[in-house]
Amino acid sequence: MSEETTPVATETVSEGTTQEASTDLTNEGALIAESKKYRKRSQDAEARLAKLESQLAEAEKAKLKEKEDFKALYEENEAKIESLSNNADKWAKYEEAKREKLLSSIPEDERGTMTKLDLETLEYVTNKINSSKANAPEVVGNTRQKAPDKPFAEMNEGEKRAWHKNVMAGINKN
Repeated sequence: MSEETTPVATETVSEGTTQEASTDLTNEGALIAESKKYRKRSQDAEARLAKLESQLAEAEKAKLKEKEDFKALYEENEAKIESLSNNADKWAKYEEAKREKLLSSIPEDERGTMTKLDLETLEYVTNKINSSKANAPEVVGNTRQKAPDKPFAEMNEGEKRAWHKNVMAGINKN
């Protein structure tokens, strides 16, 4: 009987190994499939990472280019500001010199009130003050014409005409 039990055990052992081997094969196939799945996922992630890194590098380059543009705009605006400030300084010097000149033509007692005026108003007021000349008061009955060198009766016809022409020219001027 001992012989019978041995072959059975051998058969059992051999059946167990074939089942184990087939299980190992199915497990191995599943492991290979799973490994392939993970490898594919890893490759996709690496490709996506490379794509994102290239996009990030391009965005960084674009940002640097944009910063360069701002730098150029900044330099352009700085030059413009410098030019405008030079013009403003020139204008301030001109205005101060003009104001001093206008104020020097005004009498001392009126200068205090005139210093507060802006330049245009100061020019206007100064022109009005300087242009108004005191006229001699007219006396009723006095003529504006000077008297002729000779009496009218002693003048010949040509002198009378010349004198009359001068009188009429003087009237037309007034």
